[in-house]
Amino acid sequence: MTDWTPTTLLSVDEHNDRERASNGYSRYGAYLADRPAKFHEYEEPGTPLTAQEFAAAAWEVATPPVLIGYVSLRPDLKAVTTGFTENGELLLKVSVPLWHNDLQAERRPRHPWQDWTTEYDYATRDDRYRHAFEPEIKGDRPAVLTVSQILIPTTDWDLPAPQHTEGRALVEEAKHVVHEIVRRVNQHAGPMVAQLLGDR
Repeated sequence: MTDWTPTTLLSVDEHNDRERASNGYSRYGAYLADRPAKFHEYEEPGTPLTAQEFAAAAWEVATPPVLIGYVSLRPDLKAVTTGFTENGELLLKVSVPLWHNDLQAERRPRHPWQDWTTEYDYATRDDRYRHAFEPEIKGDRPAVLTVSQILIPTTDWDLPAPQHTEGRALVEEAKHVVHEIVRRVNQHAGPMVAQLLGDR
């Protein structure tokens, strides 16, 4: 179980990945093996992707909704996903729910507009970073739900270029890049999220 902090947004559970592996090696590796076309150039099975394309593909398979339990996201956040700029540069997007109290007083929605709702997470037993859920909409009580998107460029990340398109070597390369993304997101986006949420 991860000890979340104001700047720790992501973690990787290698122990769980080994323990739940149907192939006896890596559950994540089994998911990679089920998606061979994602890890080579289109109609060129032996040609690896570029470093940024590989990072995006490896991250997509490592995270929900594809794989649950390998990469963990701090419960109060919505998602960390990838995207590309118009120039083809890889971005990481951190989606942070903001509560009405996080907004400037004069900009806060007034009653009866609903906010995010939450509940205690028995899986993590974390009372500080609770999941934000959409409220149940009833009658004349609409909801105003705000999400802040933090876009992190990867231009200077020096992501490793893959050398393989299948097998355990591919799995090790994918794991390496997933760990690098987690490290970099915590390093760069962690302080921004902490400032955005007031270190709560």
